[in-house]
Amino acid sequence: MKKHDLKIAVVNFSGNVGKSTIARHLLSPRMPEAVVVAVETINADSASVVTVKGGDFGRLQEDLMLEDAAIIDVGASNIEQFMSLMRMYRGSQDDFDLFIVPCVPVPKQQKDTVECVNALAELGVPAKKIVVVFNMVEPNTNIAEIFEPVLRFAEAEGKCQVDVRAAIYKNEVFTRLRGSTETIQSLLDDPTDFKAEIKKATAPEERLAFAERLSTQRLAQGVQENLNSVFEVVVP
Repeated sequence: MKKHDLKIAVVNFSGNVGKSTIARHLLSPRMPEAVVVAVETINADSASVVTVKGGDFGRLQEDLMLEDAAIIDVGASNIEQFMSLMRMYRGSQDDFDLFIVPCVPVPKQQKDTVECVNALAELGVPAKKIVVVFNMVEPNTNIAEIFEPVLRFAEAEGKCQVDVRAAIYKNEVFTRLRGSTETIQSLLDDPTDFKAEIKKATAPEERLAFAERLSTQRLAQGVQENLNSVFEVVVP
């Protein structure tokens, strides 16, 4: 199976852990054939994202059967219902090749991450299909120390896969792109010579817009390297 021929669900009981960021910036650009489905999330700001209600799980399940690759971004407000419906539709968890559980340094979100992994395991999802991704990590920090509760749980229970290399570092570029339809990849693919455009522009606001675009593109270069590394660790 090729890396882009997978059906991946991005889940966590907590909000604000970067589920949509992972679906949009980490997975989608590297899985070009995958349909992206947002389950009851306000973060579906791309025209390429199909949004469904959590109660439409039956239809979602049927649609997934027809797809070779899919990325399912499950909003925090709907995750419990999503899990409940997976219990109702026996065996539906087997339709997914991977469950990615984003985790951030905040203790409450780490606790919710553990609970999410436990819930998936109770559904019968094997450990090899549950992968924790450490998100919003400050550069030059000790990941093993910051995420010690989750790493300790993974080692003791053996219900998920963890790797300190699967860490997405904090970067202003994610804030700059929030609310837009652009991805890190599309930003880097923009061939515009922004330095030349700055010289040609006469209006101050136009010059500033090009300068901001160039600085955002520069930020994206380092983030792209980080995301490439994480994808290689996370996706088999």
